[in-house]
Amino acid sequence: MMEKRKMDKNKRREAIQNLLRQNPCLTDGDLAERFSVSVATIRLDRQTLGIPQMRERMEQLVSSQPSESHEGVRVLDLDIGQKGVGLLKTTEEMADSAGMVSAEKLYGAAAGFAESLAGVPFASTQVGNIKYKIPVVPGTILIVKGRIVLMRGNKKHIYISFFRGDEEVYRAKFIMEILTETEASHG
Repeated sequence: MMEKRKMDKNKRREAIQNLLRQNPCLTDGDLAERFSVSVATIRLDRQTLGIPQMRERMEQLVSSQPSESHEGVRVLDLDIGQKGVGLLKTTEEMADSAGMVSAEKLYGAAAGFAESLAGVPFASTQVGNIKYKIPVVPGTILIVKGRIVLMRGNKKHIYISFFRGDEEVYRAKFIMEILTETEASHG
């Protein structure tokens, strides 16, 4: 009897390259699970292809990719009105008195990214709910993911999450009122 057929090594490597071009934030564990192989196999595939580890890929993106930046968040992929992905490299200037990145700095970055995601100016935030789940030290590169989950009248419900690898460290939920053109020009 034949065991479950595995993907040919060359096809898997090609698929890994394509996936990482689309989402450089995938970890070796994510890829191993997706292709039903070991993490060691994925590492070997990555090394053979000359693809660096996720952390190194993120650092390269932060330092080299010419893209828009909103409140420190470098936008990697933006589907205005729906969802987006970005990167935030935290700095010493973001630290609070305890030496951790302050919740206020993350909130500002989340609000700025939410506005880019909506693609239109906001009135003041109607509701802003945050959860700072895991302290972040300066120098950490965070993956920022956002999505608009609901549009009710002129209000958008937007969720923004910050990840260190696969671990969500901070999340913000906003209900924001969209300004009409006349309100934006007079306000």
